[in-house]
Amino acid sequence: MADKVEKRILTLYSDVQATSVHWLWYPFIAVGKITLLQGDPGDGKSTMMMNLIAELSKGGKTPDGKPIGTPQRVIYQCSEDGVSDTIKPRLERCGADCRKVAFINEETYSGLTLDDERIRQAIIEFRPRLVVIDPIQAYLGSDSDLQIAGRARKLMQRLGMWASVYDCAIVLIGHLNKKEGTKGLYRSLGSIDVVAAARSVLQVERDQKDTDIRIVRQIKNSLAPSDGEIRFSITAEMGFQWLECKSTFVSSEQPKVPEFESKTEKAAYLIKKLLSDGDMRAREIYMRMKDEGISRRTAENTKKELGIRSYRKMRQWYWSIHTGE
Repeated sequence: MADKVEKRILTLYSDVQATSVHWLWYPFIAVGKITLLQGDPGDGKSTMMMNLIAELSKGGKTPDGKPIGTPQRVIYQCSEDGVSDTIKPRLERCGADCRKVAFINEETYSGLTLDDERIRQAIIEFRPRLVVIDPIQAYLGSDSDLQIAGRARKLMQRLGMWASVYDCAIVLIGHLNKKEGTKGLYRSLGSIDVVAAARSVLQVERDQKDTDIRIVRQIKNSLAPSDGEIRFSITAEMGFQWLECKSTFVSSEQPKVPEFESKTEKAAYLIKKLLSDGDMRAREIYMRMKDEGISRRTAENTKKELGIRSYRKMRQWYWSIHTGE
C-alpha cells in the first residue's frame, strides 16, 4: 500500500524527458521563462521593448541581427500610457504589425492584477510568443504584494507556470528602488524572491559619458553562461537606434530554417522538431501548425505518414514520436 502511495506522489528523474531551453532572443529572453527588465524611470525600458515587439510581430531580426523567421504574436499590457494616442503610434513608428500585438482592455476589465485569471485566459485565446507587463508595479493587488516574500513567491510561481505551460516568454518591466550603491539584483522593487524567480534579469542604465546612450547589462542569467550587454540610443533627431548587442557565448539554439517544397514537407519538419524534446499536447501542435500556415488536415495526414502515435492522458490528447512508453 505504501509503495502505491509513493508512486503517485513521486516521479523518478529517470522517467523525465530532458529538454533544451528555447530562446526568443539568446541569451537574454527565454521562452517558457520569466525575464525581468528593470531600470530607473525614463531610461527607455518601454521604448526598447516596443522595438523588440515590432521586430517579433513582422518576423524581422533581433538586435544582434539574427532572423526571427515567422512573425510572432505579442501581448503588450501597459498601464502608464494611452492606447490610442501613445502606445499604438509608438508601435507604428517602430514598424510593428499591430495585427499581431494585443492587450487586455482595462477600461472593460478593470482591476487587472499580475496573477489575474484573465491574463491566463488572454494567453490561451491569443497564443502569444511573448507577454510583456509594463510596469509590474501597476498590476499588484496591493503595495505589499512584492514586499512580502511569501506573496511575491506565489505571484512569480503562477506567472512562471503560465509561461511554461503556454510556451511563451514573459517579460516584467519594473522600476528600480532607491537604494543607490547597492548591488543591481538588490535594487529590484520588492522581495528578492522576484529576482530569484526570474531566469534572466536585464538592467538599463544611462551611459555616464553620453546620457543619450543606454547600456543594458544582463546581471543574472540562470539558463546560459553569458555576460551579455546591449546598447541603444534615444535622441530627438534619430529617435531609437540599436547600437550594439554582444555576448561572449554564441547560441546554438537558432538553426536556419530550411526551404520547403510543400506544406506537407514543412509540416513534417515542424512536427519532428516539436516532438524532439518530448511528447506534446495535440491541441498545442495544431495551434503551432496554424501559426505556420498549415491546416489541421495537413497536420493529421503528415502525422500518419510519420507514424506518430497519439494517446490520451488526463482528458487531453498527446502526440509522441517515441515507439514505447
